[in-house]
Amino acid sequence: MKKIYLLLFCLTSNFIISSQSAKTLNELKNFEYLNSPSKPLIRTLQKSILYSNTFSSAGDWVIGHDASACNLDWQIGAGLSCTGSYPIQDIVSTTASDGYALIDSDAYGGANGGSEVEDSWITMASPVNLNGYPNVVVEFETNYRSYNSEKPFIVIGIGDGTGNVVWPDLDPTTDISTISNVFEAFPGFGTGDETTNPELIQVNISSALVGLTTVQLSDIYVRFHWTGTWGYAWFVDDMKIIETPDNDIRNLSSYIYETNGDGVEYGRTPLSQLPSNYTIGASVFNFGILDQTNVSLVANFVGPSNFSSNSSISLIENDSTVVLESDEILSLQLGVYNGTFTVTSDNDTINGVNALNNSLDRNFEITTDIFSLDGIGNHPAGTEILGSLGSNSFTDVEDGLICATMYPFINNDTINSVRALITTTTVANSEVMLFIIDSLSFTNGLFGNNSIFISDLYTVTTQDVANGYIEIPVGNVSSNGQLFESLAITPGNYYFGLELTSGGGTNNIGIIDDETIGQPGFSSAIWYPNDPDNVGYYSNGVAFAIRLNLGDNTVPNTTGIIENNNTISIYPNPSNGEFNIAASSNELSDLTVKDITGKIVISKVFSSNTIINLNNYAKGVYVVDIKNKKGIFTQKIFLQ
Repeated sequence: MKKIYLLLFCLTSNFIISSQSAKTLNELKNFEYLNSPSKPLIRTLQKSILYSNTFSSAGDWVIGHDASACNLDWQIGAGLSCTGSYPIQDIVSTTASDGYALIDSDAYGGANGGSEVEDSWITMASPVNLNGYPNVVVEFETNYRSYNSEKPFIVIGIGDGTGNVVWPDLDPTTDISTISNVFEAFPGFGTGDETTNPELIQVNISSALVGLTTVQLSDIYVRFHWTGTWGYAWFVDDMKIIETPDNDIRNLSSYIYETNGDGVEYGRTPLSQLPSNYTIGASVFNFGILDQTNVSLVANFVGPSNFSSNSSISLIENDSTVVLESDEILSLQLGVYNGTFTVTSDNDTINGVNALNNSLDRNFEITTDIFSLDGIGNHPAGTEILGSLGSNSFTDVEDGLICATMYPFINNDTINSVRALITTTTVANSEVMLFIIDSLSFTNGLFGNNSIFISDLYTVTTQDVANGYIEIPVGNVSSNGQLFESLAITPGNYYFGLELTSGGGTNNIGIIDDETIGQPGFSSAIWYPNDPDNVGYYSNGVAFAIRLNLGDNTVPNTTGIIENNNTISIYPNPSNGEFNIAASSNELSDLTVKDITGKIVISKVFSSNTIINLNNYAKGVYVVDIKNKKGIFTQKIFLQ
């Protein structure tokens, strides 16, 4: 069955990755996805079109596979869908109504146990003549989601004018750097990464044409080649071969973040935690044939107060990428800021023929009391991409998975609750426990006494599911038991983690994941309990919608429970199995110990002192309740 692979976090790394839901997590591997730009919409550029095909006729293509490897074939037609266990959406390309191509690895790999090597392709039935065009690009609209071992290639077939075409023998381990006519369709994609639907892909194939004779240049074919072991699916439509433009610089990704914030872009920042120094920039690629001079970035923000940022470089050579950025001191006010990042050069101007890929938008909000890594609801129209992770994401972690978001506090503050956006498929009576813990303790799995706050077990209600969120109070009962006091917090980096419990998959819960903007690996993470590799901590790479509500909201305590830590103590806590319970009086007391699901695992009566033994129970959090004439005592204990 499919697995999800997440990037192992390194404190010194700044990798941006994407994680996606799958069904098992029996093995964990590391990968790096170096850039996750905000995804551009399909744009029409002015260009010389040398060949085009909308997949309206299956006769324009030759479908084939390596019979010794598999029986998986591409399909061509309208209304085709991925039919596997984990289908991706049908492509919504420009001419989807007249047909498109699809390879459904998900359905084929699932039916064949996921172990059969797939080797399948679709090839132009007739060649194109590229004499006189040394700089060309294969362009197509696509929808694709990466899994792990599959490789989507663009292969250029070079004929000899007599019908003979030699094709390379490809497999997922092939070193294509030694093969001049094979190109990755999605370079840089990591496991779980996916395109927008549709996304315009352009692959420069000029290097495959170098040194060819006029006969060979008049006999050129393009093949979409899929090889690997059980991926998701690949949709292709509206394929063109175009002449590379002379002048075409592209804004690949744009960003604004706190200068000392290691690249994290918070969707909402409260005034109390607002920095003054920001880094504003973009990654700029020269796709054109010619070097580009005097390349500049202008970022304009419109909001409660308007501001702009400018940076430039004198030269970007052909087929190269540079970063343009500047540091700014900003005085921001309450409200949403809408930013537009535009790059230009001497020969690719804002009104130029190829200017449609020069701009990207980025929004953020300044709030009175909400702190959120995610920007859900504020992203520019058409750019928001949402996913989720939860108790049904991994079949071997239905209970105990922790989804967490890291927040930096630069000033003293107070937290009164945490709100998490949940999926519509969340089932009432699923349960959640909130941990607030410093970043180093989280990465080392030291949740016990290292947590600065642990909530009571929160049971999700039908109203929560209807609302689309849960809200967990943060704070502690006052020493006299009369108040529930909001939690004071000091400067530092803290993870806010939600431990999810579904009762073995009966009541599943999913946390919404904002995948619109790639984030540094440490900013959003999971804790995987009982990890066979003893790692536990893995980054998420995007943004769990786990939000903080700040401000002092101390209220009268209405629970009726007074916890008297002066009369009863439990030690050691955490423990490897045995816990000592000591009371300052000889009152008869009723003791119960419950696991994370609320099931009673121990029940007894004692006076003065006793020992509870959890050696035969699973590691994790348990709740001890002790009742006597003096009141009710409740404490969480941690079995390591």
